[in-house]
Amino acid sequence: MASVLQVAGVAALWFVLFSLNDWAFGYLDQAHVISWVFLPAALRLLGVLLFGRWAALGLFLGALATNGTAFGHSMAQSVSVAALSGLGALGALHLTTRILQVPPTLRGLTAGRLAVFAVVGALCNVIPHNLFFWAVGLQPNPFVGLVPMFIGDLAGIVIVLYGLRGVLLLIERRMRVRTP
Repeated sequence: MASVLQVAGVAALWFVLFSLNDWAFGYLDQAHVISWVFLPAALRLLGVLLFGRWAALGLFLGALATNGTAFGHSMAQSVSVAALSGLGALGALHLTTRILQVPPTLRGLTAGRLAVFAVVGALCNVIPHNLFFWAVGLQPNPFVGLVPMFIGDLAGIVIVLYGLRGVLLLIERRMRVRTP
């Protein structure tokens, strides 16, 4: 039951972050598939850190729900892009935890290691997506979207992480004020 809630929660959060991103940063989109700020990238990072493969499934379902008309009427392209969202995040988790020797409990995950994971996660997302967009003719070459998508993923991760940090600090302050 917990895995169903994890999948559903990640998918729902993807939808919320995607909608918020479209509202706040939609004007920064390059083409219809790349954004200079992409808030859901943070969910890729945090979701797989917390829930592993269940988060990857939630990322897939959330991306599938938000692909909309970005790929015309091609269900195959929509499913492929959704799969890349989940699989790239999962690949980044496995690669980074091995390189940094972070155990599955995430003990020892420092801010520096989290930053490395964010960069590896962005690369594991950006490279396959851009190769796919080029292969199906959505981009003229595989390099045109690398920089904007990489910056967009990192910007989204930073915005969400600092936003969460701010919320946690506010909660902590309120808890201290209420404690006699």
